[in-house]
Amino acid sequence: MKHFHTRMGFAFALSLALACASRGPGADEPCSYYNVDDRGFKFKPQRANVEVEWFEEWTSRFGETLPEPLPPQKNWRHPILSDRYAGTMHEDSFASDVSHFPGPVPGNTQVGYFHVLEKGKRLSGMAPLFTFLDDDTVVTISFGRDAATLLVIDISGPPPRIIDSVDIPGRGYKMRQVAGSKGRRAVFRDTSGGAYSYLDATGDVYVPGANDTIIRIPIRNRRVVKEEMVYLNLGISVGKGTIVEEILSKKPALNKLTAIMPDADGRVWFTSKFGIVGVIDSLGEKSEDGCPPIYTAAIQLFSVEQKLRQLFQPLPEGAEEFFEKARQAEAAQDIDKLPEIRSEFRRLFLGKSDLAEQIQNSFSIGPGGVYIVSNVALYKLHFNPEEKRIELDSKWKPTYAQGDLIYDNDHKVKPGHLNDGSGTTPTLVGDRFVAIVDNGPDSVHLNVFRQDNGKLVSKLPLFEPGKGAVENSVVAYKDHLVVGNTYGYLDPFKENDTAGGLMRFDFDHAKGTYVEKGGWPAAGHIDAKTATPKLSTPRGLIYVYQREKEATNDHKDWVLTAIDFRTGWRVFKIKGYFNKGEFDDSVSKIVERAALGKGNYDRKVFNNIWGTFTFGPENTVYLGAYRGFLRFWSDDQMPAQPDD
Repeated sequence: MKHFHTRMGFAFALSLALACASRGPGADEPCSYYNVDDRGFKFKPQRANVEVEWFEEWTSRFGETLPEPLPPQKNWRHPILSDRYAGTMHEDSFASDVSHFPGPVPGNTQVGYFHVLEKGKRLSGMAPLFTFLDDDTVVTISFGRDAATLLVIDISGPPPRIIDSVDIPGRGYKMRQVAGSKGRRAVFRDTSGGAYSYLDATGDVYVPGANDTIIRIPIRNRRVVKEEMVYLNLGISVGKGTIVEEILSKKPALNKLTAIMPDADGRVWFTSKFGIVGVIDSLGEKSEDGCPPIYTAAIQLFSVEQKLRQLFQPLPEGAEEFFEKARQAEAAQDIDKLPEIRSEFRRLFLGKSDLAEQIQNSFSIGPGGVYIVSNVALYKLHFNPEEKRIELDSKWKPTYAQGDLIYDNDHKVKPGHLNDGSGTTPTLVGDRFVAIVDNGPDSVHLNVFRQDNGKLVSKLPLFEPGKGAVENSVVAYKDHLVVGNTYGYLDPFKENDTAGGLMRFDFDHAKGTYVEKGGWPAAGHIDAKTATPKLSTPRGLIYVYQREKEATNDHKDWVLTAIDFRTGWRVFKIKGYFNKGEFDDSVSKIVERAALGKGNYDRKVFNNIWGTFTFGPENTVYLGAYRGFLRFWSDDQMPAQPDD
């Protein structure tokens, strides 16, 4: 297999042993072994109380039965990512959020809580990512306030137990930053530090570290091979004198890596918040110190003229002269001209501010390219091995002049958005389309483009005007798309009354466009604001994690709700909880009350704080939550119903 994961596996580690000193994170080497001290990790497995309830809207029509399974979705098989199991946060490299694993059902349903007991830097301990080595082993990352830990966990049967763990660079937040509402919002808008990691088919986990490093953590026989862990220091490895170096050097605390994934050839791509796109060319010739070559680009420079012509109307005086200089420098690959061009760009378009284009989401990869969305535009990129550079797809270049790929955006952070642009990881729809949601000033829109040339196929308004925001990726199953509304989700530690809503769109082959499926969902308020909805094809169910008002009090509890994909009827819901006195969080009462979202509430509920969920083996859902993660599971089938 031609990639960082095998060729860059033992062979790469061996070359490092000869060329690089054994150093820890932050060393002044471009690549090195990753050495950290072993330490314990404090946790407590707990069983929660469980409530399962069928929805009358479903049982009145179909009884206490489950929908028929859906045909499996056969997308392109990524040659490097884990095949059977979810290798990324969004289930696959297409970001389809569709799984072939069955989710839990009302049959001996149970909820387990992996309760993180760490304090200090590791306080909070939420898990944003779940990948599986096999049916008995989950790999996740525990995010603390100022630290993070990769965990290898035995799930062969409750209770779970930690097999191995590795400290990885944390995001570095101070206690004062998370004490107030404003600080918490900033923390939970930060997607760096490992949420968008991935697992390859050989058992290697690749983590985009929070300190401009990429870490490879090999796992063999369910244990971390610590003597073969490797890190790349991007702050040293990128090209000198480039715009990328400037971004890295000027914003070390802000320009954090967001996502990482291999392409179809095995080259490893990564992105950062302030618009860096990079490729680790594991197929290229190693340097003298044994390090793979790394090539980077700034997303700001792709189709810069087309973007500026659309965003600045009228153009400032001197813009045309600037465009000509930029074209000449790009054609000549004249790095020496870049400082002059940058200075002129800022003077004309941004005053004294820095380059504003950012990448806050993950990206998607198919056999035809790499799809990245910034807070300005959508891109399809390739790596040119002959020219040794990242390039915009040649068939997409003319489309930018039409303006569609530079999507509608009021450049404001809507309540329920993490930044001032699209909140969606691009979703690939088979080999035909790519879907994002824009940040339009009144209504946000579902935008669907052709993968081959970037031309707009559909642009459809979402939700009530002024009450729509989408921070979770679009679910794509065959010719169908499902979008959830996150508008109003401001502070994860508050109840946040929101507009909510789910919408489904089906492709009309006769019209050549997507159309809204009327009457879907069929009934009920679906407030899917906290986690990306996901589809389990063996169940025929869309699962959402939502807050729902209790009938007996004024509190809104978190519940896992299952919706029939075909009809949109709610089928059942599962809630896990602890009664008063059953749970000790080992933190101060102030923190505990804030986490509950209501100061006088006497039950422990499970706030997922933007964390997503993933389908696992044996009818399970794994969900990152405050102070740990949840595991929902059940029997494969419901108990037989007695004959009347």
